[in-house]
Amino acid sequence: MPSLEKKLLLHCCCAPCTLLPLETLLREGWDLSLYFYNPNIQPAEEYRLRLETLHSLLNSQFDGISLYTGLYEPALWEERVGVFGGPYPLITDSSDYPDLLEKRKLRCAACYRLRFEALATFGAELGDGKGSYCLDTTLTISPYQFIPEAREALTKSAAAQSLEAHMTDWREYYQLSIGRYRELGLYRQNSCGCRYSRQEAELERHAIRRTRSKARTS
Repeated sequence: MPSLEKKLLLHCCCAPCTLLPLETLLREGWDLSLYFYNPNIQPAEEYRLRLETLHSLLNSQFDGISLYTGLYEPALWEERVGVFGGPYPLITDSSDYPDLLEKRKLRCAACYRLRFEALATFGAELGDGKGSYCLDTTLTISPYQFIPEAREALTKSAAAQSLEAHMTDWREYYQLSIGRYRELGLYRQNSCGCRYSRQEAELERHAIRRTRSKARTS
């Protein structure tokens, strides 16, 4: 349980990933605020749709929860993250799978650092430099994220601002979240949002379809 002095600033990537973490943290008694900073999401229309969907979720289900929005900085993302390249599809039966996995981890880790540094900077400003905010993220509800890399980025970003990382592994909620966001009719994307992840997701879906097709004909 949180202490009475501690508040939590939750980094949100989208409405479907936010739903169950938000419910859980509220039940635990946190004084909770949300922060949307995702310069990885492209194009701008997709960014606006995800942000609008998050606003819609809060207005319909979580009255009174504050949502703060950082700048949309795709050029900064390209400078700090896009340079790691891609696409790196994680097709496990390919001979270059280990190499692609490591390259993708490096890119995702850079993306975590960019977003969590902004989260921590805003958390310090929101707490007036008194270290009153803990930091968490909804990213870890996805089984496609790299949890150790995300944890390291959040922990270091929080420490740099004299804040505490309250890193939660939300993956156990993933399957339950699918039913919930469908029930609420929330828009859900099929990738994390960066231009490389969209390509990777499509390549991986194509590989799965090809594998299933071969299995049916064998």
